[in-house]
Amino acid sequence: MRVERLLTIPLLLLVPALGQNGNFPPQQLLQQIRPEGIRAHMEFLADDLLEGRGTGTRGYQLAANYVRAQFEAMGLKPAGTNGSYFQNVRFRQMELVREQSSLTLKRNGSAQTLTMDEDYLMRGHPLLTDATAEAPVVFVGYGVSAPQFGYDDYAGVDVRGKIVLALYGAPPRFPSAPGAHYSSGEQKLSNAAAHGAIGVLLVWGGKQEERTPFPRLARFFHAPALRWLDEKGTPNDADPAIRGYAWISSSAAAAMFEGGPKPWKNALQAALDSQPQGFPLPVSVSMHTVTRFSNLQSPNIAAILPGSDPQLKDEYVVFSAHLDHLGMGNSVNGDNIFNGAVDNASGTAALLEIARAFTQLPKAPRRSLLFLAVTGEEEGLLGSDYYAHYPTVPISQIAANVNMDEVSLLYDFKDIVPLGGEHSSLEAIVEDVARHMGLEISPDPVPEEVYFVRSDQYSFVKQGVPAVYIGEGYKTVDPKLDGRKLQLDWESTRYHTPSDDMNQPLDFNAAAKCTRVDFAVGYEIAQQGERPRWNAGDFFEKLTNPAAAGGK
Repeated sequence: MRVERLLTIPLLLLVPALGQNGNFPPQQLLQQIRPEGIRAHMEFLADDLLEGRGTGTRGYQLAANYVRAQFEAMGLKPAGTNGSYFQNVRFRQMELVREQSSLTLKRNGSAQTLTMDEDYLMRGHPLLTDATAEAPVVFVGYGVSAPQFGYDDYAGVDVRGKIVLALYGAPPRFPSAPGAHYSSGEQKLSNAAAHGAIGVLLVWGGKQEERTPFPRLARFFHAPALRWLDEKGTPNDADPAIRGYAWISSSAAAAMFEGGPKPWKNALQAALDSQPQGFPLPVSVSMHTVTRFSNLQSPNIAAILPGSDPQLKDEYVVFSAHLDHLGMGNSVNGDNIFNGAVDNASGTAALLEIARAFTQLPKAPRRSLLFLAVTGEEEGLLGSDYYAHYPTVPISQIAANVNMDEVSLLYDFKDIVPLGGEHSSLEAIVEDVARHMGLEISPDPVPEEVYFVRSDQYSFVKQGVPAVYIGEGYKTVDPKLDGRKLQLDWESTRYHTPSDDMNQPLDFNAAAKCTRVDFAVGYEIAQQGERPRWNAGDFFEKLTNPAAAGGK
């Protein structure tokens, strides 16, 4: 059922009557999550007045002040820095000087300058205002080295001093979350640098290009890029060995394969068959990146509800959502404000509703709760990554993270997809909540979209914190609705456009239902005696704990 505004039928009436055994929250507490509360917060956060909440902008600061005021009105303790609700994050802004930057193919003494936005995309360099990378090109499949899965695209090839060409994504045979991990640009650049490469070309092709054509992807590269700065002023995840980085279209990649040891079409098929591959291509590339640097600041907003158990109150369950969106950009149908209603005023609204509901308890949960609205998510999970590196409570005391990004607003759903839950004891908690709420659990329906690394739970996972990001599945309560089609249509027409505003059809009862799921999962984590843990031998346990991987 989809509506323009709030439905009047209380969603809680659809929840089966529950006993009070175990850790599942009582119905009276679930009722504290209100559809109208979510709508009201979204109405403010997605208003044109906030100008799209771009990181470091006046509009974002207005949103941050709103969240801070809500936390303070609830009586939550400040959990930022210096006794405030804010944790200020410093950023380096890298603006590409497009007219002075270039990417050129060289073959048999001739040169072909590619066209930006049509053949390739480039962002500013994080360390150098004028960077050049010129070298022969080596194709390295997905650019993945994963010994735990018996897979290495770099085996048998020498890329020292070379520019590597890698496909977006990861081998399809990899499980969803590890595959998403290896798909991240951060991992691909780090692996390339570890093998001695000086530049990286990432190919946008396959299913991703079918869903998001290269010209549409180009829109996201026009704004300056950001990196957070550490205490020494060094930008995050910046490797000085990588002097050039660009995304290229599949047609540009195909041109590089002409005369090579394997046709482009065959290389793509081998990748789909999860076959490691690496070989030199008969071309060289010259990348020239000219960048203007500037600095800006933008806060995370954090608040704490102290726990009630003397033994567990020093552990924290973090509820997170990103507050930022894209700000203002090129006009689309006469509108240049990217309001970000679903993405992610909805998640922030859910965060506020969850926080308010917890403050209505006569006694706080056993563990402490930390509510975190982060900046810079749209720039690469920057605010949450900064917080995970510089937490305002010890990272060793963060028991788990429940992240909310684009809570359900398109249709009432029968199933949920708990990304990341299968890697830890959080899976059992999600299963218990789903059972109580009459919901099914489905696997990731689109693993190629790598949602697991595209929102803020991933920042906590990388620091060893079990985390889960729960979205709705494609199964709808109304059999006349096609959940998959509704989601894909929304992504192709409204995602990261000005039409993601409050004028689109939105189902606030579905949003409340999704928020109640997140609330209940966090509630059970906070109440149970045993702290969440990675599954023994799990990929992410080994990734974040060298001892578990047999290291020192």
